[in-house]
Amino acid sequence: MIKLAFLIRGTALLLCLLIFQAASTSHGQASGSGACTSSERDALLSFKASLLDPAGRLSSWQGEDCCQWKGVHCSNRTGHLIKLNLRNIDMDRSLSLSGGEMSSSLATLQHLRYLDLSWNDFNGTSIPVFLSSLKNLSDANLDDVIPDWFWMTFSQASTLQASGNKLCGSLPTNLQHMSAEYIHLGSNKLTGQVPQLPIHISQLDLSSNSLSGPLPSELNAPALEDLMLANNQFTGTIPSSICQLTSLLRLDLSGNHLEGDIMQCWKESDANSTNLFGWNMFSLALNNNNLTGQFPKFLARSSQLMFLDLSYNRLFGGLPEWLPEKIPQLRILRVRSNMFSGHIPKSLTSLHRLHYLDIAHNNISGSIPWSLSNLKAMKAVVSQDTNYNFYEDSIQIIMKDQKRDYTFAIYKLLVILDLSSNRLAGQIPEEITLLIGLTNLNLSNNQLTGAIPNQIGDLRQLDSLDLSFNGFSGAIPSSLSALSYLSHLNLSYNNLSGVIPSGQQLQALDNQRYIYIGNPGLCGDPVGRNCSTHDAEQSGLEDIDHMPSVYLAMSIGFVVGLWTVFCTMLMKRTWREAFFQFVDMMYDMVYVQVAVRWAHMMEKTQDGAP
Repeated sequence: MIKLAFLIRGTALLLCLLIFQAASTSHGQASGSGACTSSERDALLSFKASLLDPAGRLSSWQGEDCCQWKGVHCSNRTGHLIKLNLRNIDMDRSLSLSGGEMSSSLATLQHLRYLDLSWNDFNGTSIPVFLSSLKNLSDANLDDVIPDWFWMTFSQASTLQASGNKLCGSLPTNLQHMSAEYIHLGSNKLTGQVPQLPIHISQLDLSSNSLSGPLPSELNAPALEDLMLANNQFTGTIPSSICQLTSLLRLDLSGNHLEGDIMQCWKESDANSTNLFGWNMFSLALNNNNLTGQFPKFLARSSQLMFLDLSYNRLFGGLPEWLPEKIPQLRILRVRSNMFSGHIPKSLTSLHRLHYLDIAHNNISGSIPWSLSNLKAMKAVVSQDTNYNFYEDSIQIIMKDQKRDYTFAIYKLLVILDLSSNRLAGQIPEEITLLIGLTNLNLSNNQLTGAIPNQIGDLRQLDSLDLSFNGFSGAIPSSLSALSYLSHLNLSYNNLSGVIPSGQQLQALDNQRYIYIGNPGLCGDPVGRNCSTHDAEQSGLEDIDHMPSVYLAMSIGFVVGLWTVFCTMLMKRTWREAFFQFVDMMYDMVYVQVAVRWAHMMEKTQDGAP
């Protein structure tokens, strides 16, 4: 990790020119079969001499035809060098500078259109000034402070790719002079505000920087399809100018300090209109802000939406019933950590493509609908070959009591149902065991009762299962031992009892005592209670537990019997007279017996006196 961090810090001078202008493209694709000019060969050898190459990556750079050298590509038509790709894909094979500066011999390569020196170790070298003389460069991926001349030099570039570097400084306030359709400056250290954009821009990625201030009130970018401004320090409300971007396919404003009412891009008169904001959107992320309001109504026209993340805001109201009808393509729905209330809409289970549902940490009440079995995407094991492209590069997922960032390649394979920390009651429906594709099931911190379904072991893909802090009772199903992929289990603080199942996977879990804590009725090695002794203690405890009811029954019987006799005597005079005669007779008999015995005892006392 230290070496990787060092290389990332040293990933200087990322000069990646990826876009071919239309006139250049018509000349044919680059290849390594053209004739090499001597001036370009000498420039490459001079550049090689300024580098340290301990892994021998440039060992092929010898001979007359430089077009055959590794990483070098020449035009089939002219033979000039048009592409130089020395991108490092192995941290142990990095190039570095033998001196303090990069050789300016690259300025000789006037036909160069593509230059990639990324992921090498150039010790934080600044962007060389000679870059400005390469007039045919149409793209750049840079490191360090972006110099002023850069924006004019590459004003005709159709793509600017400089994501994932250490770029710092402020962006220009106005980029309208540029022809770029694609600007990717994410994951840098840029400051300032969102500039005025090129009129023909299609993709803008400024995410994961240190940009601040309000979002622009006017964007003037009618062709904008991707707007990525996540993980910055933007403040204020979401301006109405966003609602004018009717071509947006992907919008990410997550991880900022935005507040106020969530996007109001809806009019009742627009209900059936097309070509309005959101109509063609497939990804929307507004999570980790401070937005308020109800579930956005404009999403009712987003029939292509596949990814929706509204988590970590202050949204309220109920989840709408129209989701399956209006957003049938939805695959990921995250609304955790808001203030949504009401029941889980039964219609929600008609989202057949939904494989990630997270409504945790809200005020949802009622029971878990049995119709969960209609979630078809959760009833199948996700294949590694699953092929659909959308969403964000990565999202933060809470699983196994930890927050983790998962890349698209991983989280598209996750099948998650998280209903934790709500006010759900009742039992777990048996139908939940039909969702055999689940990798994460979290029902913790609710008011669920009853037994854990015996078929829970059918969920063979489960990696994490959390049923803690509920009121589950009965035995732990032995089928849990069949979950061979399970790496996290939490059954703590319920009313479970009986023997803890054994199994190789269950016994391999960490923190065994923590898994079952708060269930005094359980016995077995994980909780340190012998089951035979525990059964005897439980039997004794059960007997003790029955004593209050025995005493209560005796008291009730005594009172009922006494009042039965008393009331009978009140009603029947003959019984009453007979009872008192019997009492008088018994009194006289006892009195006579006591008097006679007392007199007899006194006589014996007097006879024995001297």
